Amino acid sequence: MTSPPETRTRRSRRGERTLMYVIAVLAAFYSFWPILIMALEGYNIDLGAFFAVLAGKSSCSIGGLTFACSFHPTPAFYLQALGVDAYPRLVANTLMISGLSVAIGFGAGIPVAYALSRIEIRGKDFVSYMLLAVRTVSQFVVLIPLYIAYTLLGLFNTIPGMAIAEQLLVLPVIVWMMRGFFSDIPRDIYDAASVFGKSEWQVFRRVMLPMVIPGIVLVTLFSVVLIWNDFLIADTLTSNATRTVDVGVWEGLSITSLSITASTWNSLNAAGTLAYVPAIALMLAIRRYLARGFSLGMTE
Repeated sequence: MTSPPETRTRRSRRGERTLMYVIAVLAAFYSFWPILIMALEGYNIDLGAFFAVLAGKSSCSIGGLTFACSFHPTPAFYLQALGVDAYPRLVANTLMISGLSVAIGFGAGIPVAYALSRIEIRGKDFVSYMLLAVRTVSQFVVLIPLYIAYTLLGLFNTIPGMAIAEQLLVLPVIVWMMRGFFSDIPRDIYDAASVFGKSEWQVFRRVMLPMVIPGIVLVTLFSVVLIWNDFLIADTLTSNATRTVDVGVWEGLSITSLSITASTWNSLNAAGTLAYVPAIALMLAIRRYLARGFSLGMTE
C-alpha cells in the first residue's frame, strides 16, 4: 500500500528541513571551533588531554612527542589577563580611539548623511557611491602613505592620529546608515517644519536629529565594533604606548604597559577570549537592526 502524495510531500519537506538544520549546525560548529578552543585553552582545558583522560589513557602524543596527560581547569589565566597592567591599558587605548573616532565620524558624517537624504543637490548619488567605494578599497592601498604622512606630521603612535585613520572604516558606514535613517522620516514632517518658517539648520537640529537618536546609538555601537576589531591600521600606526586590544593580544602581554613580551599560550588565549567577548556581545545586541539601518531609504 503506497502512501498518499501529501504524506510523501510532508516527509520530503521534513527530510529537507532536517538536512538544512544539520548543515547549519555543522557550519556553525566549524565557524566557532577556533573560538571555542581559544576560550577553553584560556581556562587551561586541553581537549586532547580531556579526551585522552576520558579514554583512560595516561599519556598523550602530539607531533611524535609523548607527555603525561593532565586535566586541571582553572580561571587563573583569565584573572591574570585582567590583572596585568598591559591588558587594561590596551582596552583603555581602544576605547579612547573608538570614542574619539566615532565623535569625529558623526561630526562629519551626520550633516553629509542629512544632505544626501533630504537636500536636492547634483551628484549626491555619485558622492554616496564614492563613499561606499572608499569602504571597499583594501587598507593596504593607504597604509604606506598614511605611515609616511603620520611620521612627518607627528601623528604616529597617537590617539588622535589613530582616530583620524579609523575614519576609513567608520565614516562611510556612518554616512550610509544615517542616510537611511534620515530618509525613513516621512516627508510630511520635513514639509511641516519648513512651512512654519524653520531654516534648514533649525529643521535639522530641532526636528530631524532628535528623531534619529535610536539610529545614532545603533551606528555608534556598530562603529565601535569595527574599530575594536581593526588590526591592520592599528598595527601599522601605533606602538607600545597606544596599542589596541587586537594588536596587543597578538604581540603578547606583559607586566608593564610599555613593553610587550610573549606570555604563556593559556594567558594569550584568555586575553584573546576577553577581547572577543565585547565585540560579539555588541553584534548580538544590534544584529536585528543592522540590515534595517543599511536598507532604509534605499528605495527612493
